[in-house]
Amino acid sequence: MIDLHCHILPELDDGSQSLQQSLTMARMAVDSGIAAVVATPHCVEDRTREVYAAWQLLREALQENGIPLKLYLGMEIFGTANTAQ
Repeated sequence: MIDLHCHILPELDDGSQSLQQSLTMARMAVDSGIAAVVATPHCVEDRTREVYAAWQLLREALQENGIPLKLYLGMEIFGTANTAQ
């Protein structure tokens, strides 16, 4: 199973508040039968480096802790009248 919308990246948005919490979330996902997660932080201007760094940090931590969860990076884009422009 793949989770296509997850706020698992640490210290971003309204999801995980720490790397440890992200690892706990990852373990829970694996225990529930999830093989891959698409991390979907909120799409906010000027935050690309921060999001990418959090994604890399968690990917490395998953590997170091032996958690077999594939982690992909996406974004949550809020729909507005200007979204399609």
